[in-house]
Amino acid sequence: MGINYWDSSYESGFVPWDPGEYDGHLPYLLDRFNLRGGRALDIGCGTGKSLLWLAERDFDCTGVEIAPAALKIAERAARRRGLHCRWLLASFPEDFAAETGEIQRYDFIMDRGWFHLYTGEGERRRIVRAIADRLAPGGIWYSLIAARVRGGGFGGPPRWSEKEVRDAVSPQLEVAELQLSVFTPGEEGSMPSWRAVFQQRRLP
Repeated sequence: MGINYWDSSYESGFVPWDPGEYDGHLPYLLDRFNLRGGRALDIGCGTGKSLLWLAERDFDCTGVEIAPAALKIAERAARRRGLHCRWLLASFPEDFAAETGEIQRYDFIMDRGWFHLYTGEGERRRIVRAIADRLAPGGIWYSLIAARVRGGGFGGPPRWSEKEVRDAVSPQLEVAELQLSVFTPGEEGSMPSWRAVFQQRRLP
């Protein structure tokens, strides 16, 4: 799917992957992993709802997105709420480094239904390596990944087995948590998804 697809979706308002007010898994994750501020990066941030929620909790936030229409909405929402986030119109990791200059390290990286779009083994290794390079020691990467489960339905994004999730990140990062959940908590019929949390190894 090209940029035009994503951009037209945001312009029309047809965004079935929209998180509502923010990603409903975030309150649990911040508590579970004792995340209290720090540098946060949302890959495929869309209209920035989750980043704005994090910014209100003292995170220094950066969002990267390929759809200009989504970032325009995000920027307006940030101004309306008096919040500052950095919004980058870029793909990750291809031109992300050029946008940010030197490699920045983040305490918390998230993606909501972005990583699972990469189906090739080589593509997955490349993405994981790029994310690992940008995680601070002990940093967390949270990814919401469509799950392949019995009776889980068909269509929509590529669906991953538990083994595929684990194999994709090893040995670059540690699997801190991998729980079967849903894409949008509280939404009836929400797609089965892995709430996957990976952690950068701490320096000795």
